[in-house]
Amino acid sequence: MNSLVDKITSQLARLAPFGQRSGDPLASIKTATRWLEGLPLGDAFKCQQAIASELKRFNEHSTLYTKDRLAIFMLLDEKSRDLQDTLVHQYLRNPRMSRTVESQLWHAVYGLYLETARGYHTFVLHLARETGRNHHDDSIPLITLRAIRTMGQLLKWRAIRYLPTAEKLWLRLHNLYRIAETEGFHRQSQRIYAEDAAECNCETAYLHILMMDLANSGSLYPRQFDLLDRWLCGWHGMLQLDDHFDANAHTFVVDLSADHGPRRVRKPESAKPLRYWATADLLQKMQDTRTALREGGAPIQLGLTEISRTSESLELLDYLQHQWAALEAREQRRAPRESIKRLVDVVHGLNAIVSQIKAADAPAKVSPYGTGLSYNEADDVQVYGFITDRTRERVSHMHAPARPNSPDVERWVMHDESEYGFGALIESRDKDWLRVGALIGIKAHGVEKWKIGIIRRLSRVDEDTSSIGIEMLAEMPTLAMLYETTTPGYTVNGLDNSGNSLPHPSLWLGSAPNSVVIDPVHFTPGKVFEVHGATERKFIALGTPVEHSEGWMRVIAEPVIG
Repeated sequence: MNSLVDKITSQLARLAPFGQRSGDPLASIKTATRWLEGLPLGDAFKCQQAIASELKRFNEHSTLYTKDRLAIFMLLDEKSRDLQDTLVHQYLRNPRMSRTVESQLWHAVYGLYLETARGYHTFVLHLARETGRNHHDDSIPLITLRAIRTMGQLLKWRAIRYLPTAEKLWLRLHNLYRIAETEGFHRQSQRIYAEDAAECNCETAYLHILMMDLANSGSLYPRQFDLLDRWLCGWHGMLQLDDHFDANAHTFVVDLSADHGPRRVRKPESAKPLRYWATADLLQKMQDTRTALREGGAPIQLGLTEISRTSESLELLDYLQHQWAALEAREQRRAPRESIKRLVDVVHGLNAIVSQIKAADAPAKVSPYGTGLSYNEADDVQVYGFITDRTRERVSHMHAPARPNSPDVERWVMHDESEYGFGALIESRDKDWLRVGALIGIKAHGVEKWKIGIIRRLSRVDEDTSSIGIEMLAEMPTLAMLYETTTPGYTVNGLDNSGNSLPHPSLWLGSAPNSVVIDPVHFTPGKVFEVHGATERKFIALGTPVEHSEGWMRVIAEPVIG
């Protein structure tokens, strides 16, 4: 009887699921295939958006959960993968894209993952509740695995944009894993998609997501998230969930009934549905990999993918060792935080910092926003923790600006302070530049000397506000002009028109060893510059890079003798 009902509903679904569109791609596998073949394959964004739109329509209007309907959904999902990969590649390989382009790409990628996860999740819940579902038994493990994997991508892409986890997303993910465990297929290996290099199962896919979340502290670049996602695929065999706690082995725990991710094991409550796992084997593997890298091993030969570079691999492995270590072995905060409310002036980018340090050589009597706080400014600080744009515009007419170039300067309110930096909650809607690794200049309000800070942590509270962590460099920066020492290769009438004769503004950091912050376009290992303005040393050679990010690089300044 059930078979007859299924046949009838399947036929109805093919004939008129929406009943209004000719050649509807959601009507049958045949029309879906024909529609996909007609997409303009030369435009990946347009094709991806077309498929995402159909998946969304499927989710919003579907009331039948038949085998044919599932086949249509899976076909659209599978055909969207290459297009999605193209957009993901564009996003991750273009860190300097504008906020508008970044937002368009991110929403396209996230939107497709959202509709895919939504559809598979709905099918899994329906089929798990259904009785007498013999004709679906073979598909439940696969669609559950796809649902888990895709929800992991939702968490990853929210982390890439430093967004908090969406409400109930963890609960939905936990529920999917519980279904797999209850049905007994949580360790059934299969290929999620035909082109995948290796098989996976619901437990390892779930653990993969938990480990990604443990690594997310708001301080990773998008590329680092992607590298970690790839690396974890090769580490699945070293991770396994247990429902009984072993105090001598287990490091982490996840509560399947809570709307949050994993935690370090402290005092497990036996009454809750908890799952535990250990990371000792993985940490040892990572330590061996670090050793091999330092001895000259290639990342790809050590299972770290072909796109990994040795320096960034070592940096990420060091970070993961800290994030995934046992509680007693984990390195604690370098210095305690103290809650404060302190006004500071901020500029971002190497050029703006150079300009402000240059201007500070001629001391001004007022800051870029005036001599002090007005009543409205002070009120904003007390209520919001920062000065709103509306108040700033209002009071800007009441104070004379200090310098012609001061519009580069913003005013932030720091909320906590430690020996090594600050934490702040800032307005971020119009700050395209605000990213982990951004170089900023900071000085206390009313003080002339600028110091250098680096954005180390970023978490977007909402569309208008972000929470950030700033590491302050101990060295006081000094303006230095670097002159090329090589003879230009092209001249006109004996004059160099290439621009090589112009000095390159940089920031000298006196320490042991000395270093200099430069624009990355001027970096060549061993390149010699004549230095004016910051040091008694006449010539330096660019040595080993200490750190770099978008628009800046800090390198060792090696002495040149002779």
